[in-house]
Amino acid sequence: MSQQKVALKKLIHKYLENQISPEEYKELWLLLNASSDEEPLDQELIALWQSVKQSDSIIPPAEWEKKMQLGKDKIEQDIQSFKKVKSPIFFKRYKWIAAAAVFLIVATSIVVSISSDQKEIYSNTKKQQPKQDRLPGGDKAILTLSDGSTIILDSAVNGVLAKQGNTSVVKKNDGQLEYNSADGQTNEVAYNLLQTPRGGQYKITLPDGSKVWLNAASSLKYPVVFAGNERRVDISGEAYFEIVKDVTKPFKVHLNNMEVEVLGTHFNVNGYEDEESVKTTLVEGKVKVASASGTKFLNPGQQAQLKPSGNIAITNNINLEEIIAWKDGNFQFENADIKAVMRQLARWYDVDVTYKGNIQQHFVGSISRNVNLSQVLTMLQQTGAVKFKIDGKQLIVMP
Repeated sequence: MSQQKVALKKLIHKYLENQISPEEYKELWLLLNASSDEEPLDQELIALWQSVKQSDSIIPPAEWEKKMQLGKDKIEQDIQSFKKVKSPIFFKRYKWIAAAAVFLIVATSIVVSISSDQKEIYSNTKKQQPKQDRLPGGDKAILTLSDGSTIILDSAVNGVLAKQGNTSVVKKNDGQLEYNSADGQTNEVAYNLLQTPRGGQYKITLPDGSKVWLNAASSLKYPVVFAGNERRVDISGEAYFEIVKDVTKPFKVHLNNMEVEVLGTHFNVNGYEDEESVKTTLVEGKVKVASASGTKFLNPGQQAQLKPSGNIAITNNINLEEIIAWKDGNFQFENADIKAVMRQLARWYDVDVTYKGNIQQHFVGSISRNVNLSQVLTMLQQTGAVKFKIDGKQLIVMP
C-alpha cells in the first residue's frame, strides 16, 4: 500500500472519529484533490466504505442505503449541470471527489465512533438526551382551526383531524397535513394557522393541491378553501412552495412588507425577523414581487431582497442548493459568517446563542440536519477558527 493511501486511510478514520486537527483536515482534502491516479484511491475508498457500512451502525442499513442514494443522485445532478462547460478530465476528477465528499458527510452523521448513549438516542428518541448536547429538530407543529381550537400535530393520530365546512383536515401516514374539499361551494371563508416551534418543521398540502414546506419557528395562515379570484396565504419565518398552476387564480404570498405573486412555480421565501432582509428565491417558473417601493419580476436563479429601506434588490446566480438545503434535510453553508450559521442552528436545535470574542471566519460545508448539535459543531471547529460550549439551552461561541 502506497504512503499516500496509508495517509488517506488514517485521515479518513480520524475524520470519522472526530479526532482530526485543522491541519490534518486540510491535508485530507489536499490528498483527495491532488492524486494523479484516482483508481487506487477509488478502490481504497470503496473498501473503507464497505467496512464502515458493515460496522456497528447507529441507524438501520436501509437508512444508510437511502442516504447514500440521495448523495449519489446529487453527484449525478451536479455533473449534468457542469457538462456543457467542463472537460472530460474534470468530470472524472469531480465525480470522484464529490463521491468522497458525500461519503465523509454521510459517514460523519450516521456511523461509528459514537458513544453508546448516543446510539441509544437514535434507537429510542424518547429517552433523555446526553448532557451537553442537543437533539435535532423534527416534524412538529401546532394547527389552529377557525374556531380557535388547537391540535398538536406531532402527537395527533393519523386520519381526519377536523372538519372545516366542506373540507376535511387529514394527517397522512407520512405525517404531512392535507386538505380535502368535498363538492359544494361555501360563502364562509375560514382560516387555519399552522405554526412550527424552534426545532420543528412541517409539510402541508393546501386545498388547491399546492405543497408547502414550513421551516422552524415559522407560521402559515391560509383559507381552508380558495374562493374568489385569487389564492392568498400569509407567512412568517421561512417556507418553500410548490404551487399548482391555475391561470384563473394567481397565488399570492404575503410576508412582512413583501408580496409574491405566481401562477405555478417553485420558490423559497425567508422572512425571519432576525435576518437582514426579506428574501424570495425562485427555483422554477416566474414570480412577481411587490413592495411599497415598486414591483420586480424574477427568473429562476434570482433572489429578491427587501431591504429595511423598503427597496427591492435583485441578485443573480443564487446558489439554489444552499437556499433549499433545509427543505431537503441538510445544512449547507457557502461562505457564511458565524452569525448566519448560528441563526440556523438556534432555530433547529432550539438554543440561545451568545458570543465571546470576535470571529471573522466564513464557513463552507454541508451536513445532515438529522444529527445532534455536537456533530455540527465538530464540523465547524475543524476550521480551527471557532470553539463552542453547550450549557443546557445555551450555546457559547468562542474564537
